[in-house]
Amino acid sequence: MNPDLPAQFAARIRQLRIAAGLSQEALALKAGLHRTHVSLIERGKRSVRLQTIQQLATALGVSPADLFSSTTMGDRAELNRLFPYLREFQQLAVRHGIEDVFQDNGGKLLQTLIILSLQNLPGREGNDATDTEGHEYELKTVNVRLTRSFSTHHHLNLTILAKYRGVHAWYFSVYEHIELVRIYLLTPAELEHYFSIWETRLRDPNRKSPDLNNPKIPLKYVEQHGQLVYRRSHGDPL
Repeated sequence: MNPDLPAQFAARIRQLRIAAGLSQEALALKAGLHRTHVSLIERGKRSVRLQTIQQLATALGVSPADLFSSTTMGDRAELNRLFPYLREFQQLAVRHGIEDVFQDNGGKLLQTLIILSLQNLPGREGNDATDTEGHEYELKTVNVRLTRSFSTHHHLNLTILAKYRGVHAWYFSVYEHIELVRIYLLTPAELEHYFSIWETRLRDPNRKSPDLNNPKIPLKYVEQHGQLVYRRSHGDPL
């Protein structure tokens, strides 16, 4: 048996629960389990019977096989294998004045997609990824060694703003150089403070430009209002 399987199963349950917008208590209620049981499962502290697997899958709206997501687990193992070399590459880059070899964002998003078990979507206008249930998410990243705010869109207009409001949730990934350290989840309702400000500016009759150039969301706001869904543990290659 793969010794990492209990931890991988625990992480998968947590990912699917968060993606479904459920608390541990709500998932336990839907699955007919005690909240403490769900908590122990998510911490890899409880063996899981076949009947419990079926109950969890039904409550989460997925098949039992989806709870083991072998593709995602394999991708994460491969990322863990490769990441020490990327770390060395980044250290070399820093010595030459390059603070972030993933400046173009693709390398960062790969880590987020794998950890959250999401599928990338083409295009960069408000719907960046989807989960197994078809829910769409906006993904944002920040390298705190360079800035403390999340970029949005270089040509934000009312159409894109409507998409921002319509996604299931936003994931904000926080990096130090190329190291993913935390991920926060915020709903569109929790971001409405900024959406309203941007809409007011876009509808200003005296405005000369039809769009906004990359309005920002401060990391401090995300930390204060978001739900922490991932934190890199000690010794985790990611």
